[in-house]
Amino acid sequence: MESDRKELFTESVSAGSRTYFFDVKESQDGSKYLVISESRNTGSNFEHGRIMIFEENFQAFQQGFIKAMTFLGVGEETKTYNLDEIRNEYPRAYEKWDPEEDNVLGVKYREGLSVSELSDLFYRQPGAIRSRLKKLGLK
Repeated sequence: MESDRKELFTESVSAGSRTYFFDVKESQDGSKYLVISESRNTGSNFEHGRIMIFEENFQAFQQGFIKAMTFLGVGEETKTYNLDEIRNEYPRAYEKWDPEEDNVLGVKYREGLSVSELSDLFYRQPGAIRSRLKKLGLK
């Protein structure tokens, strides 16, 4: 019975003639589930469809959804920079760091070189230097 279900969260997304609803509900026994509904305006009426994903299937559903979105190229960050232009100033920009570079970076940072000086030394962007120092636990 629908009244036995407690609604915990709801979100709607309008997309053209379709509206999608994401409703998280809780049954009387305390288990949670997700209901994804679609309402589509066909001009003369509305068509509805829905699927229910139960708590024990959330992870499998998420993995399948992520794989489908990855296949479609959805969610991947679009690069808003030109790598060639960046590498004119920082020739090693976006290259993988090797363990020897990590060692030298640590030594030079402890010697007191600034981020700007390290950037010049490693031919990398200042942001890359700061990020690597943080990753190595040095900053």
